[in-house]
Amino acid sequence: MTVIGGETAYTGGSLIQREKDYQSGLRSQANLGVLPVKMLGTLPFPQSFPLPSDKVQAGNTRKVAMEYGITDHIGLFISYSTLSIESQGTNQLAVIDRANPNGYTTYIEAVPLSNTLYKDRNYGMGINYHFLSKNRFDPFIGLEVSILNFDTKYRTGQLNNLYYPTYTHPGTGLGGRVAFGTNYYITPEFGFSIEVYGARKMLKSNAFSSESINHAGFQFGFIFNMEAIGKY
Repeated sequence: MTVIGGETAYTGGSLIQREKDYQSGLRSQANLGVLPVKMLGTLPFPQSFPLPSDKVQAGNTRKVAMEYGITDHIGLFISYSTLSIESQGTNQLAVIDRANPNGYTTYIEAVPLSNTLYKDRNYGMGINYHFLSKNRFDPFIGLEVSILNFDTKYRTGQLNNLYYPTYTHPGTGLGGRVAFGTNYYITPEFGFSIEVYGARKMLKSNAFSSESINHAGFQFGFIFNMEAIGKY
């Protein structure tokens, strides 16, 4: 059994690109004076000042896996893992305005807002190939497929001066993952595990028919040899 976690070194895909495009669209509207820019919804923001840079944070990953060795070199495993991605940037908000025919006025909030852009739960199965047989130093390569469910912040509508709120949308998807790593056993029962991986996820929800998330990075954690532990 392995318990590992870490941060992504790369996060991309169409879902991430959509968020970046939205932020770029807001910047263009602010620079052109299409929408007013305010701080905390009330204070005017000087047009000559640049808006704070938006950013998508590194994703946080967690994974638990159980592997069963069918030969000295090949093992099958099942896993449960999570990925969470935070974003920070400007946003388009609305305030009640009875003088406006729409009933509200929109503006760009200059103070960066943080939220969880994407969070998922993955249920996977896969195969590992171990290069060395029953060795304290245990390098391996693994392939995994998974089904997942997720929640994501997703804006609908076109990028214009109308107000399109951000809702949290649930959905489902499929994922694929490849990893290369090594286990190092301190004792026959316990050791450390580290791996470098890349993954791609295809997503679908009631808000969109197809989006994707790509991420890569490394994970570090612990490994427990349940067979050796069971001998006590």
